Amino acid sequence: MVNYNFLKRLLVVGEKNLLSRLSEYPLMGINSADNLILMLKNFPANMEKYNEIIRSNEKTGDEMDINFRHEVTSGAISSSLMDNILLLIEKCDDILDKSYYSSREINRFNVNYSRNKDELNIIDYSYNKFIEILENDKKALDFVHNILNETDLSKMRSDRKNIELIEENVDEIKDGVIDYTYKNSNKISYLVFEHLNTLAHALDDLLDDCEDISDLVFTIMLSVAN
Repeated sequence: MVNYNFLKRLLVVGEKNLLSRLSEYPLMGINSADNLILMLKNFPANMEKYNEIIRSNEKTGDEMDINFRHEVTSGAISSSLMDNILLLIEKCDDILDKSYYSSREINRFNVNYSRNKDELNIIDYSYNKFIEILENDKKALDFVHNILNETDLSKMRSDRKNIELIEENVDEIKDGVIDYTYKNSNKISYLVFEHLNTLAHALDDLLDDCEDISDLVFTIMLSVAN
């Protein structure tokens, strides 16, 4: 457990307060992931409805990004930590940006493309794998939320390890989907092939952001502790 002086210093300089407020991002990220799952489960029904919810989260995140950046650059945070904290804010906002990018891709494809039977089966298989990725993403975002509110470095270290393990699992799922689309490329159009591979990489990137956030928070906390 961190000692009292460490906690007191965190509260004095404001870093801990800022990190805690940044934890709103992973909560919105979980909400966006839930709606991406609904899009993948219900395609092509209600695409616009779910896409709009994710878009709203992205817009809220952008507004928060501006406010947090203004706060940091206005002197509320130690100058020695400024670069890492600004990068942390960017990574948190990236979660919502990439979720919205994914939702637009799903919406655009399902509204405008008519698939044949073979394509439908391949899309259905891939979408189920994407749902697995997003369920893992939600678990990782929950750990990110914990890390941003954590003051015990040992617990933070444990959460980081859990995120790393989840990211490794998602890498395997992503690679499996890509291998699957290549093996079945003679049964699908180039548009379907590109759509599925684009989504595989985009959803995997969400886990990379979770790992980057956990590393940055840990670095910031260690810097403050020294």
